[in-house]
Parts: sequence; structure tokens; C-alpha cells
Amino acid sequence: MYDLLVLTLLLLMIALVIIGKPERHYIGLIIVLTLLLTGALTIKETITYINWDVLGLILGMSIFSAFLEISGIAELIARILVYKIQNPFLLFFTIILSSGIISIALENVTVVLLFAPIVFQIGKITKMNITGLMIGIALASNMSGSATMIGDPPAIITAGYFNLSFMDFIIYNGKPSMFFITLIPMILSCLTYTYIEYRKNKEGKIILGQIVFTKEKLFYGIDKLFIYETLVFLSIKILLLSTRDILHIPLTLAALIGVGGLAITRIIVHKDQRSVKKAVKQGFEWKLLVFLAGVFALSGAFAKHGLAQKFAETILSYTQNNIFLITAILIWFSVAVSAVMDNTPYVVTMLPVIHQLSIYLNTDPITLAWALLLGATLGGGITYIGASANLVAVRLLEKQGHKITFTYFIKRSLPFNLVNIFSGWLLYIVFWLT
Repeated sequence: MYDLLVLTLLLLMIALVIIGKPERHYIGLIIVLTLLLTGALTIKETITYINWDVLGLILGMSIFSAFLEISGIAELIARILVYKIQNPFLLFFTIILSSGIISIALENVTVVLLFAPIVFQIGKITKMNITGLMIGIALASNMSGSATMIGDPPAIITAGYFNLSFMDFIIYNGKPSMFFITLIPMILSCLTYTYIEYRKNKEGKIILGQIVFTKEKLFYGIDKLFIYETLVFLSIKILLLSTRDILHIPLTLAALIGVGGLAITRIIVHKDQRSVKKAVKQGFEWKLLVFLAGVFALSGAFAKHGLAQKFAETILSYTQNNIFLITAILIWFSVAVSAVMDNTPYVVTMLPVIHQLSIYLNTDPITLAWALLLGATLGGGITYIGASANLVAVRLLEKQGHKITFTYFIKRSLPFNLVNIFSGWLLYIVFWLT
């Protein structure tokens, strides 16, 4: 009885997330209340299944991302790139690649919003294809979200579930991890995408470096000291996350020290309460936290009532315990799912399955976790409903008078995603299955 209820709730959640109604926090509340009222979970079990430490890190990262935006560091980087690079092809490629690199530490939607004014300014004074540039920025920012454990929620949640450190996402047991498996394909994808878009827009081959910004205007409106302080506390937070297994500190504490230290510095040293209030208001994603709490509860019920075990057994029955086939299924199934829905609830639901599979196979669960996370990361860029950054980029372009249809976006995104999917899969095989 309960397994059917949990499965129904899972399918309902997926449908509501795709439709976009009601808002996500209501979906989370519906899930929790249904599980409690039907007896599928007790209050104690619900509290246990919700990973409060991960929620604390996500909250801390959201607020810190707001500080990064307010400090102006991303905008400064974009300005310098436009000023320094005279070659249109190289500028197009570098802007897209930079958006992906910045997304390692900054939320994807924020990156799209920060780069948008620069892109539209370029469009006003040159013939460069800003439609292709904006879509490229969104695609690249999506790819680097799982490069480290401070990127997107799926990476943070995976790190919390398996108690991983920051460095585990770079090197794990001597093997290159998500950092290399996602960033190398991103570079290849950005090059491919730039080449295709540049050929379509040959009339945009003009010198544009110093047209956008003069040297004197590069730092206009930018607080250099604020940027330095933000980078210092970001480094402290990364250091704490990298050594948390040695220091035995929770994820939330590492985030709290980074955010709290920067906030205290702004208030006491600079009397800058305004920036702190703005960062807290902008970064306090309580709706996301409520939604994730519901997803965590559903994931717990998924495991408690044997669905994770049944799903794992089904996969094993078709693959005959062949780890190559299992990881291939995980990657490509994750790509397909993430193309049409947000990958956060999907990853949370699949983690118990990964854990169960690792027990059956008697293998390190991280081998399977990277396959899951890789597929979920790579699939989000295929359609504009698969990732929030894509949707924001499309809306911003439409406001500028550029109509972007569903098929138009796929035509632009497909070359990028085919390169990153196949290169990412190949790297995963080389690093983790050989």
C-alpha cells in the first residue's frame, strides 16, 4: 500500500515540477503532509530523513552567492574580458567559458543575469549574435554546477549524502572526479558551439574590445575592497569544506563561517548594513529549502518502503551486475530525465538507489554517484525547461525582441550537449571504469 503511495507522490511531484504549478514550496508541503497523514512516515522519521546539514549549506551558499553578485566581482570579470579581447571569435568563446567557470562558485541563474547586460551592450554596438551568446552562457553555466560541492544543489546534496569533502570532487581515491569530468567537456563544448555560431554570423567579425569599456570605466561603480574581502572569505569556506573530514565540522558550520565572517566585516569595519541586508534578503531561499525538505522526506520513504531496493534489483536484472552497463544506464537515463525536469528532486530520489546498487555490487558508491551526477548535469541543457538558467536566458532574450521557440533552443543547444555528453561519458569511462 505505502509503496504505491510513495510512487504516486513521486510521479505527481515530477508532473507538478514540469508544469510549474503550484510553486515548489507548496509541492514540498503537500509531500510531507501526505506522508505524515497517511502514516507512510512518522514525525521522527521525517525529521531524520531531512538532511538539515545540506539545507544549511545550501542556505549559506545562496546568501554567499548574493554577496558575490553585490560585490561586483562577476561584472568586473565580464568588463575586463570585453575590454581586453579584440578578436570576436575569442571574445565569444571566452565569455561563454567564463560564465561556466564563474558558475563553479555562483548560482547559474545569477551568472546569466550578471552577463546579460554585457551581452546586450555588445549587441547594441556590434553585429555579434547575442541570441547565440546568451544561450551559450546559460548552457555553460549549467555544466559547471557539479564541478565542486559548492555548485548547484545536486552536488551539495550528493556531498552531504556520502559525506564528501570539497577535494573529493577534484580527486577521489587518486582518480579525477567531477571537476575534470565536467570542466573538460565544457571547454570542448564551448569551442564547438562558438565555431558553429561564429560561422552563422560572419558579418559580426569586427574589432569591438575598447568600444564597450574604456580603461577608466572598468572599475566604475566597483568596490575593490568588497571584492577582496569576498574572495578571502570564499577561500576560507572552501578551505574548511576541503578539510572537514579532518576537522570534523558540519557543512553548515563551514558555510556559516564564510557568510558570517563576511557579513560581520561589512557591518563592523565598513558600517555597510545595506549590503548585508540585501544579501540575506536576496539569498534567503526559504521556498527552495521547504521544497527540498519535502523531497528529502519522499526520498526517505522511497528507501523505507523498499522502492529503492526494487529499482536497484530491476537494474541489476537487466545488466547482470555489469558495472559498465549500469553506469551507462544511470548516465543516459539521468540525461533524459534532466532534459525535461529539474535535476534536484531526481538526484535526491536516486541517491538511495545508488546506495543499494553499491551494496549489491560490492563497489564504492561514489563510482555510481558520479555517473548519476554527471548525467543529471549534462542533461539539463538540452531544453530550456530542463534548467532555470536556460529559462531565464530565454525570457531575457524575448524581452529584447528575440523570440526563442522550444525547437529553436534545441537546435542551438544540441551540438553543445552532444559534445559534452559523449566527452563526459568517455572521460568517466577512462577515469572510473578502466
